[in-house]
Amino acid sequence: MERTFRKTGSLVYSLQFPGSFSSALQTNSDLICRFGGCYSDPCLYPGLNYFAEAFDVHTYSDWINNRKPGYFRRPLSLDLYVPFCWPLCLYYHSNQILSSEKDSIKTYLDYLLRDIRLQGQLFKDDTKVEQIYFKGGTTFLSDAQLSKLTEEIKRYFNLIEGGDFCIEIAAQPLTNCSMQALNKMGFNSAVVGVHDLDHQTNHSKQRIRSEEAIVQTICDIRRAGFKSLKVEFSYGLPGQNLDEFANALLKIIATNPDQIKLSDYKQFAGIIKLQRNNGFTELPGTEAKFEMILLAISCLTEAGYSHIGMNLFARYDDLLAVAQRQGRLHYGLRGFSIYPDCDHLALGVSGAGRIGPILHQNQCDLLQYYDKLEQKTPPILRGVRLNADDLLRRSIMYALICHSVISYDSVEAFFSIDFKQYFVTELTGLQAYAEAGLVALDNEEIVVTPKGQLFINSICGIFDKYLRKQH
Repeated sequence: MERTFRKTGSLVYSLQFPGSFSSALQTNSDLICRFGGCYSDPCLYPGLNYFAEAFDVHTYSDWINNRKPGYFRRPLSLDLYVPFCWPLCLYYHSNQILSSEKDSIKTYLDYLLRDIRLQGQLFKDDTKVEQIYFKGGTTFLSDAQLSKLTEEIKRYFNLIEGGDFCIEIAAQPLTNCSMQALNKMGFNSAVVGVHDLDHQTNHSKQRIRSEEAIVQTICDIRRAGFKSLKVEFSYGLPGQNLDEFANALLKIIATNPDQIKLSDYKQFAGIIKLQRNNGFTELPGTEAKFEMILLAISCLTEAGYSHIGMNLFARYDDLLAVAQRQGRLHYGLRGFSIYPDCDHLALGVSGAGRIGPILHQNQCDLLQYYDKLEQKTPPILRGVRLNADDLLRRSIMYALICHSVISYDSVEAFFSIDFKQYFVTELTGLQAYAEAGLVALDNEEIVVTPKGQLFINSICGIFDKYLRKQH
């Protein structure tokens, strides 16, 4: 493998990789400037900004009732959110309860159990649950508290054997739960968030996560018998340079996780002031972050990982990598999956879910969330119903992300449209991408090139009508 980084006037990156990446990834600062802007992940399309509060609990209940006669019955995923964090996570953008007090945790869990029971009644005798995802500050909970949550889920929902039951785990020196206990509860896959392995940088993030603690957590997960382990590793942190990133990445690779997800660190307006007050330096520029991604592709490819897409890498024998090779890969609300499209039931404050063609979000204000459950009402805040055009555009974006190709004939057969006429504006917009070598266009299909995969969010943005209206 050869890797060179040249800086002469215009920044040029040139990498050579084995396999499908061989000699394919060459770009320059002009290309990054044109196509490397910040585009949202289309896993949730349209985004929360387009949810309407006119969509209420009655609309939500009507669509749940439509599932029961089999109108659009699909497998079910439970997405449960535990929003505890202490101190404040300045890199995490979901709702956070800034407390580690037992009373606050107990109160939230009491209402979360009500949420489980209420939703369980609505989905009574419904299809079985294939996936469960516990996210947020789950390690603030004790074994007994987590066990109570899983017992209530098993009581009110039908769980299939061998499903994907995943939990996010914070790599901390001390945790309230043990990996062995989690595995006995039924969790068989885990996600570990790693934001930096440098002690000084970690301290600036108000996080005390030693390298030893992270490695120990990963080893504990392995020993407990989890079938899948994913590490989510942030890049582009304040003050981070290429050497620091490479050093941390190599240490992560050495722990041999099944999947590694590179997450672009972003600053949001609501926490920038807090970040500055805590001594945060400026973020690396777009070119510097792009350089980190190219270096990561090089290191991970050499270590035996396949680039699934969207900066997610999986070992060659991982289920996602196998599904990609066999054309069975799916993309949805939780990103890549081996499971076909399913409905997502959101449990917990601020959670987002999907039932059929509707998207919805729970109450974001904690007291409002509690109040709705006191009234024995699903805690719905807002939502949106996708029309035929939304579903068409979403399916195209998902196909490009999963398979790097979209056939005009397949779209026309399923949606009864003339592809080139319907998407004349989008095809015109893609010409610039074709000239840059990011896509290949002809009269039958759109193909994303290996280099184009680095700009897949931008390519998908061409089909995002909401983004176009915003611009």
